Amino acid sequence: MTITETTKLIVLDPTAAPRKMEQAMAPSLDGLGGRSVGFLWNSKPNGDLLFERLEKLLREKYEISDVVYKRKPTASIPATDAVIDELAGSVQAVVVGLAD
Repeated sequence: MTITETTKLIVLDPTAAPRKMEQAMAPSLDGLGGRSVGFLWNSKPNGDLLFERLEKLLREKYEISDVVYKRKPTASIPATDAVIDELAGSVQAVVVGLAD
């Protein structure tokens, strides 16, 4: 049996072109005393325990006023705009869990 047609191989490139991303930084705080702090947990194991311990330390050392906890459904999915907006509107600083 002889193959007489030309077989075509299509190669797809899944990469995206680089994007220029600019994001203004939030102003630096002069301290945490009396401020509220948010914790955004990425749902990795024991992150909640770490944040609870960190909250206790921040309350003792810096006398933070309030804490807001938010959780992403999984580490690989970004936080929703609603979660980010809620944190931005309710706290002055946020601690984000990004890794193990």
